[in-house]
Amino acid sequence: MGYNDLTNLDRDPKLANALGNMVVAWAYAESSLCCTMARVSGMNINMALMGFYRIPTFEARRKFIQALILEWKPGKFDKTAIAKEVDSISDLSSTRNDWIHGVWCFNETKPDESVIFDFRRPDGKGRRKEVKAPDVQNHVNAVISHSKTLNRLIDRADLRGDE
Repeated sequence: MGYNDLTNLDRDPKLANALGNMVVAWAYAESSLCCTMARVSGMNINMALMGFYRIPTFEARRKFIQALILEWKPGKFDKTAIAKEVDSISDLSSTRNDWIHGVWCFNETKPDESVIFDFRRPDGKGRRKEVKAPDVQNHVNAVISHSKTLNRLIDRADLRGDE
């Protein structure tokens, strides 16, 4: 069975649409995390935005927020639930990374099958995975759901008054 690199997803518009939705969902998730950083640190939202996007990696941003949460005196906010949602979003990032950093290919014998190869994994199980639009859309739905929950827990709407 042979595989060739993909250069686009014109042959699978549903998958292309789902991946586009994933990009937007993750931008929303990062915005939610930035607002969480503002809430937990007591910074106004503009200051938090400027700092958040200067932290170089998603993992470093998450660790920074979690470190702030440990020392935070939350008052009316549910610190445990907020930390849990930050972790839930973070847990989803490995799937996103697989799709973003994988080598996208099509199967020569099944041209409607899109796969990614993750060469960071050892040869064998998990190195090659088929990617289907419903799987990506399920991921998108989970990212959005956890981000909305986080936004509710931190009372994101209230942060707009800090601008």
